[in-house]
Amino acid sequence: MPLNLISEEILEAIRNHYDIVDVIGQHVALRKSGRNYTGLCPFHSEKTPSFSVSQDKQFYHCFGCGVGGDVIKFVMDFESLDFKEAVLQLANGAGLNVPTDNQLPLDPNERLKNSILQAYELTNKLYQYLLLETEQGKEALNYLQKRGFSRALIETFNIGFSPKGWDNLKSFLVKRGFSLELLEQAGLIGKSDEGRTFDSFRNRIMFPIADAQGRVVAFGGRVLDDSLPKYLNSPESLIFNKSRTLYNLHLAKKEIRKKRQAILFEGYVDTISVWRAGVHNGIATLGTSLTEEQAKLLRRYTEEVSICYDADLAGQKATYKAIQTLQQAGCKVKVLQLPPGQDPDDFISERGVEAFTKEVLPSYITATAFKLQFLRKDFSLNDESERIKYITKALEIIADLDQAIERETYLKGLAEEFQLSLQSLKNDLKNIYFAKRKKKERDRDNLTFKWNNNINNGNLMGRTKTLYPAYHNAEKQLICLMLRDREIAEKVGVEIGSDFHVEDFAVLAAYLYAYYGKGYEPDINRFTSMLEDQKYSQLATKLAMLDINEEVSANELNDYIQQVKRYNLDLEIKKKREEQLMAVRNQDLAKSVELGQQIIQLRNQLRRGKK
Repeated sequence: MPLNLISEEILEAIRNHYDIVDVIGQHVALRKSGRNYTGLCPFHSEKTPSFSVSQDKQFYHCFGCGVGGDVIKFVMDFESLDFKEAVLQLANGAGLNVPTDNQLPLDPNERLKNSILQAYELTNKLYQYLLLETEQGKEALNYLQKRGFSRALIETFNIGFSPKGWDNLKSFLVKRGFSLELLEQAGLIGKSDEGRTFDSFRNRIMFPIADAQGRVVAFGGRVLDDSLPKYLNSPESLIFNKSRTLYNLHLAKKEIRKKRQAILFEGYVDTISVWRAGVHNGIATLGTSLTEEQAKLLRRYTEEVSICYDADLAGQKATYKAIQTLQQAGCKVKVLQLPPGQDPDDFISERGVEAFTKEVLPSYITATAFKLQFLRKDFSLNDESERIKYITKALEIIADLDQAIERETYLKGLAEEFQLSLQSLKNDLKNIYFAKRKKKERDRDNLTFKWNNNINNGNLMGRTKTLYPAYHNAEKQLICLMLRDREIAEKVGVEIGSDFHVEDFAVLAAYLYAYYGKGYEPDINRFTSMLEDQKYSQLATKLAMLDINEEVSANELNDYIQQVKRYNLDLEIKKKREEQLMAVRNQDLAKSVELGQQIIQLRNQLRRGKK
């Protein structure tokens, strides 16, 4: 549902119904700070609040990562919804009626997406019916029940069964109007080299994979015998991106926010098994390593993540990699400990759900402790040279810790285990720590306009303030005023037009001229919603959040305009001087004199403050 298909009245009614402070305050701890509210940004890791919410203007902006917008944009970003989904969710909460899709024209991509979602919904219902109500699914149902899956659990996770045969699902969906081309695009059927189509899943227990809103977007199928592959996932499609999807997030997100913690598993069977144990904040990756996108998605819901992967070597390697990915996304990480060689489903099957809650959940270790433990396997600690290499590597891990008390704790452990002087370890750690700090400083020098609190530790006060030339500050002030006042924008359009020197300000000015040219009144929410480029939407919200004197006098406004014009004259004078120097080198006396007179005239204009 594109923006222009939803009436402006509906959007305004949504914005007027909700107080953005109340909406954001449900997810972010906000405190009053002057005219605005501040808190830790939910979209990136930070230690010092840079997330600001304006109750007067009804929008938010993070001065750390640059995100910003109105209440609709916040729900889109925080809930991972598209524009249509966010509008419908907010409208429903406000009791507003929004036209449905069949009342509005859809673009082809949106129509295809909806058709694929409908095909998956019907497929899910068919598979569940076959499992629970037919003779075909009896073997699979018995298998699940022996594994401890009750009917209630099966229904909670919509588990189903795909029967033997090559075209059961194909025939079912084609009879209901779905084309073979669409079903192939959706990954529900495949095609042989000879062009014959067939069901993608056959004789498998089917685990539906839902997006964060609970819509089935893919399937994972598990065999009943020793056939390979043991697990088979749907291919990526218009509605399914494996690297951006977490299994069970739609069911777990409420509990994750409530407990402020998520437990990460390797697969859906583990996730479902621990659900029986009352662990309802579990989610899983989809047969691949945790991706950066999945970690960022998870960080929107919680800061703390406990990893519970298999206890074999492959699971431990995956744990090590997941720790790195989660920490880069700003998460605090713990690792749950299982007996060697077991996974959560094995443990629960052998020991029961109560043992899992009483023994595994409390037995976590820190991410650093796990890294040090995992590191040991690469060294023979009975050999002195190997032992020294291990200690050196261990110090590098410890040097990454932010708090001195944490570093000292692990140093003491090393000193006691290997009977070393604590002071000698501190000296070595100090050298490694400052070497890492210097590297971070060099990396920081390469940062562009956007900066991240993972790098600068949220030290807003400690950052060096950039000194900009007068014309830059004048242009920034003009854009701030133009966002708030249509008449000022029209005056700037006449006086300066497109002659802004800072490219980003020039682009924003052009957007503002076009916005006011359509007859709109000043409204930062409406203006930013019309900007397709996220970069300029974020810049506009940032400038709108700045505290400026909105009751600017005519003299102040004229001074800002003249600052920009004076810079134009400065550039022109510089250009004329270069031309005059060239004329002197070429012994062109007449040209040199002419250029000298032009320079004098430009200097006079500069003195008069007029062009």
